[in-house]
Amino acid sequence: MVAIVIAASLLSWLFLRADAISPQAHEHYARELRLLRQADAELNAAVLASRVGLQVDFDTIGTATGELHKVVSELEDVPGFLSANDRLQVLNRIAQYRDVLEQKIRQIDLFKREHSVLRNSLAYLPLATDLLIGDDTAPIAQTRPIGIFVRGVMTHAHTADAQLAQRLEESMTKLESIVAQLKGAHQQQMTNVLLHGRVILERKPILDTLTRETLAMPTAALGEELAQTYAHGYERASRTAHNYRVSLYVLALVLAGYLALVMLRLARTSGDLALANRQLKERIATLDRTQHDLKLYATVFTNASEGMLITDGRGRIVATNPAFSEITGYTTAEMLERSPSMLKSGRQPENFYRDMWRALDRRGQWQGEIWNRRKNGEVYPEWLSITAVRNQDGATSHYIGLFSDITERKRAEARIHHLAHHDSLTNLPNRLLLQDRLEQAILQSRRVGSHTAVLLLNLDRFKTINDSLGHDLGDGLLQQVAHRCLSVVRETDTVSRPGSDEFVLVVPDIDHPQDAAIVARKLLQTVGRPYLLGDHEITVTASIGIAIFDGDGLTPAELLRNADAAMYRAKAEGRDAYQFYSADMNSASLGDLLLENQLRGALERNELELHYQPKVCATTGRLVGAEALLRWRHPDLGLISPGRFVPVAEESGLIVPIGEWVMREACRQLQVWRDAGMMPVPVAVNLSAHQFTQRKLSSLVEEVLTETRLPAGLLGLELTETMLMRDVDRTIETLNTLQDMGIDLSIDDFGTGYSSLSYLKQFRVNVLKIDRSFVNDIHRENTDGKIAAAVIALAHSLGMKVVAEGVETEAQREFLLAHGCDQFQGYLFGRPVPATEFEKALTARRVGLPGAVLAKLHEEVTSI
Repeated sequence: MVAIVIAASLLSWLFLRADAISPQAHEHYARELRLLRQADAELNAAVLASRVGLQVDFDTIGTATGELHKVVSELEDVPGFLSANDRLQVLNRIAQYRDVLEQKIRQIDLFKREHSVLRNSLAYLPLATDLLIGDDTAPIAQTRPIGIFVRGVMTHAHTADAQLAQRLEESMTKLESIVAQLKGAHQQQMTNVLLHGRVILERKPILDTLTRETLAMPTAALGEELAQTYAHGYERASRTAHNYRVSLYVLALVLAGYLALVMLRLARTSGDLALANRQLKERIATLDRTQHDLKLYATVFTNASEGMLITDGRGRIVATNPAFSEITGYTTAEMLERSPSMLKSGRQPENFYRDMWRALDRRGQWQGEIWNRRKNGEVYPEWLSITAVRNQDGATSHYIGLFSDITERKRAEARIHHLAHHDSLTNLPNRLLLQDRLEQAILQSRRVGSHTAVLLLNLDRFKTINDSLGHDLGDGLLQQVAHRCLSVVRETDTVSRPGSDEFVLVVPDIDHPQDAAIVARKLLQTVGRPYLLGDHEITVTASIGIAIFDGDGLTPAELLRNADAAMYRAKAEGRDAYQFYSADMNSASLGDLLLENQLRGALERNELELHYQPKVCATTGRLVGAEALLRWRHPDLGLISPGRFVPVAEESGLIVPIGEWVMREACRQLQVWRDAGMMPVPVAVNLSAHQFTQRKLSSLVEEVLTETRLPAGLLGLELTETMLMRDVDRTIETLNTLQDMGIDLSIDDFGTGYSSLSYLKQFRVNVLKIDRSFVNDIHRENTDGKIAAAVIALAHSLGMKVVAEGVETEAQREFLLAHGCDQFQGYLFGRPVPATEFEKALTARRVGLPGAVLAKLHEEVTSI
């Protein structure tokens, strides 16, 4: 028996030694040796390519260097089948190669720095030379030698002609002496050229030397020596393995003979063992199935992401899985023989646990949400399921707990709940949460007999600020306003943002409605302080409407609606104020709604018409143009002022089809006058912001002109500053298209909006119209009027004409004329009149009537 053991041991040892050489390891190591030589050759090629200009950067050098480092690191893992002596020799060769490689890399770093300096001068030398030669003031006697020198330097940069280098050094010395005698810009330019030439002449020999030294590094030879050393070691290891295989074969033959004898003996006892084997197989199969099941259960227990613990019937922990430790922070050793109650957080009352155990006793299982405490003291929520395990007698032998940490789910639910009830920009309560807060405040007021105030705050002209400064700064303004509103109210009050530039404050539990006025005044004062938005400091006002429970409404909807009506009344009375709700406000809102509904059918019923107000030459008083102004002749209300229905049209979106009708009607009327031989003057049409932002504006203008056969020069378009500043790039494109069509463009109400003089220069417009508010500042004593005079000077400096709107007095006309205004428009020269009346002025202009007759006609038109 001992002999068999010895023989088996010897056989095993020979087998291991005979199979010690791994073909895969050998192939891998041989491949790495080839990669080493290949990477070294690629590095040399990259250096040479960079030197001759075939590579514009050093990426290839960096890649090759990195590959060499990687391969050398791989080669240090020498295959284990080599003998200890051969492994030591290979490692020594690798160490020698690494030392030389580091020297080579340092040499390459010097090469890259020198090459960068040389390449920079080679790039900038032609540019500096072209700048000098291209200067018409530079004498050719100076520039010609420079040009010859530069060509020689550029040639020398790509050759190895030592004589040429010597000649260039002599030329540079002469040129430097000549440049030293020059003065001014030419001296600086020539000095710059010579400076780059000097860099090239000095750096090229250095770079050539570095290139030769780098390529001469013996990395290739050391790589070959390393490959040879490994090859010799591998050959010796192969011979040794072969000897072991021969010995193994001989010993295997001996053992085979011996085993044949043993098998003869075993055959005699095989019959006796057959039955026993069958019985053992059945038992083994049963054990295998049992073992497989146990392994499966153990795998589930160990790898489950849910925490698991098992207790005995007394509630003492007997096992926990790794997930339990990850969630609670307690190891299995710390929890053994201890009660799970040590994880209690204290957030659940004792009756919670009594109900849980009662359910376990009755049903054998329980599940629900519970709060426990980690080892670090952190309280966390978990979803826990407990199952009771009963023995054959029906008694509980164990409890199995399965739980998962639902902290993230709870956070997500809280976040979703917050987002559903708060404004994402200001983090204030949104309309949904506002509704709930207002309902709670109303219930509280009913309970204690107090008042609740609803304050609806709306920023004045926020849309203008948002369109002019951009939505990012507009959002920043809303955030600052929200912060200021919070600073004014109590903690029990609610500040919400239902949307846009509107804020709603709920102030519960007030004794008197005038308490709401105090809050409103504080809000107006706080909101009205200047804001810093980017580089802009602006001041924004607000209008506030106040509704009081229970006098102004009994439900949230009524209070909000009435506060909204009060807010609009505050805006109508000048803004930057607050108003308490009164019953007549809803009547006004209802009137606006009815007006909008009637306006929708005004176009189809032909109730809209155009009136024309003349523009006259400031010096001659002759009619030179007109502005088409919209009027609504209502069948019941008569002629409605534009100030009454135009805001309704803009808010409802009806301004777009109405504006298109105005353009078509004005062009149609102009063509009618042309067909009648009346020589009409250009007529300007006002564009709304909605029309101007439409991408098909130029196409619409072209379509209208084509349909009416009207020359483009007779149609003018008036736009506002704020409208132009909304999207400057698109504005410039649209204005250029309209100007190319021949449309006369004017900026209306100049000085009242938000604009930039730097952009104004880029806008292709023909006319600036001075707003009537600046004209009204002009008095008979010629006081004020400074803004009007400044606008005239500005427009003329930009090559534009100036039209003054709202000229109503002789003093205004004289002042504007004295300051060079080109045209006048106002009641002094004529009110807006229908087309039939305006024809009189056109007829007078056509026949060339004298000024007195023309003035008389103006008086007639004005009196209509």
